[in-house]
Amino acid sequence: MIARDTREIAIVGAGAVGAALALALARAGHAVTIVDGRSGPAAAPGEEYGEFVVSLNLASIAFLRAIGVWPAIHASRVSPYGGMTLWDEGGSGATRFDSVEVGEPALGCFVESALLEARLHEALAEYPGVSRLWGRRATGLRVAHDGARLALDDATTINAGLVIGADGGRSAMRQLADIGVERFDYDQRAIVCNFATERRHDAIARQRFMQGGPVAMLPLADGRCSLAWFRPEAEAERLVELDDAAFNEALSEATDYALGAVTAATRRRAFPIVRRHAVRYVAERFALVGDAAHTIHPQAGQGLNLGLMDAAALAEAIGRGSDPGTDRILRYYARWRRGHNTAVMHAMDVFHRGFAQPAPVAGALLGPLRGLGLAAADRAGWAKRLILRHGAGLAGDLPRSARQVGGYGIGP
Repeated sequence: MIARDTREIAIVGAGAVGAALALALARAGHAVTIVDGRSGPAAAPGEEYGEFVVSLNLASIAFLRAIGVWPAIHASRVSPYGGMTLWDEGGSGATRFDSVEVGEPALGCFVESALLEARLHEALAEYPGVSRLWGRRATGLRVAHDGARLALDDATTINAGLVIGADGGRSAMRQLADIGVERFDYDQRAIVCNFATERRHDAIARQRFMQGGPVAMLPLADGRCSLAWFRPEAEAERLVELDDAAFNEALSEATDYALGAVTAATRRRAFPIVRRHAVRYVAERFALVGDAAHTIHPQAGQGLNLGLMDAAALAEAIGRGSDPGTDRILRYYARWRRGHNTAVMHAMDVFHRGFAQPAPVAGALLGPLRGLGLAAADRAGWAKRLILRHGAGLAGDLPRSARQVGGYGIGP
């Protein structure tokens, strides 16, 4: 038997998803302990934008507003976008999405990952019932019907009613809970940086589909764009090593000079793209959220949105009873989120297979079909609006905290 307070919850992983979940639970009156191996939360960027930028759709913004942190994020700096343009490198088709089509002033916004995390932890600091243990790692998990015991590498033990793994794609907690994972390597790397162009972006996100992977131009509030450029691994490494002038020229060509020439780019980084999906989201007195449960191809910017909806859904499920770790609550959460996440994951794989074939023959065969598909999507009417509503977080089985009564918007 493990003695514990049934309202005590331990979260391993203090990134955006873990911190947002902790904030939602703290606001509901739960005592929360957060464990993270880093020395502290990410520091908010200074005047220069950070190169890691994430997309927040309207459902995620509504959730952040519901847990009280959105005004602080909005007051810092956010980059709203009102539309998206997608086109194929063959030039035979394009699709344009506009927030007007769904009756909203914006489809979402881009925000620096570090800024989002910093504001969440500033909000958490206001709750005395939240303990944050930095520089600690989980080494053991023991569960019983009446509670769970989490062991840390400094010999500390935490007794809780529920332990949550929010510790990323290579989740140690997933392994401690003996939960398997399905893994697929896309053999691609995502190149990220910020860059300036000759022409204004007008708050429109742009993505060009090419053999080997797309390139996305994400509008920033300071007039520049954030880059997400997906290339085969060897080519990505070569591009990152180019000098500034050569990289600017390569990026200008890749983006089809959509905003004129690239005039300046910040330091480039590249990271591998891997799909992971836990074979189950829950175990006895244990749950996974965010990247610990699933990582998807980031070409549509939905990864963090799925993680935040995990957090919102789990917080809502926990609110259905007095003991957060009961089998009934955890199974309810798993049924709710796994189906939706799987559907989005499959959709991203369809995009990858259809738009990123590197072989010349496959590209020659699929190129015209890609163009026709984009052109048809642009004329699809109700189907186009349905896709747009789902992407913007306006449709689906959303948690209550992710629904905004009286319209969404991105204001404070």
